[in-house]
Amino acid sequence: MAQQSAEDIGKNLRAIRQLRGLSMSALAAASSVSKAMISKIERGDGGVSATTLGKLAEALEVGISDLLSKDDINSIIYLPADAQPVLHDSARGFVRRALSPIFPGRGVDVVHNELGPGGRTGPFSPHKKGIHEYIFVLAGQLSVHLNDRKIIMKTGDSLFFDADCTHEMVNDTAEAVLWLLVIDGTKYVKSIT
Repeated sequence: MAQQSAEDIGKNLRAIRQLRGLSMSALAAASSVSKAMISKIERGDGGVSATTLGKLAEALEVGISDLLSKDDINSIIYLPADAQPVLHDSARGFVRRALSPIFPGRGVDVVHNELGPGGRTGPFSPHKKGIHEYIFVLAGQLSVHLNDRKIIMKTGDSLFFDADCTHEMVNDTAEAVLWLLVIDGTKYVKSIT
């Protein structure tokens, strides 16, 4: 797996922010991420949590995968395992690997996730109305927190939910949990194009 460098994430964040015509202050206000943190990320000065990337992506109306991107748009994209963008959030024991091609406006993200024993993703901010998520547990047990609701999923279980709610994944066990996540924003993408 190829872990995305802090520099790559910073370049993508700056490029998308500028494309949207937003100052750092405007993005800070829209995302609830401090201007100092945005500046640090854009400079490539260190790690960033998946939760923070989620807040920035939501404010910029892109997927987290867009912030991890290195790919150009092609009609055929082959992503060998060692070229797939990976976010390691070691403080939380969370590894997120983008399996789908990464380019703006695609509408669907496919992500492989791993959460170590006792790990938490941290809360993800609600997405825009019309974005849905699907979870399929590959191995282990996953606790999914949707606002105030908690759902315990085991190997082979699947879940669909409207992602316009706060959501967090937690591993309350002593074993790692692996799951696939599909984020479907096709209805939202169609509505803004």
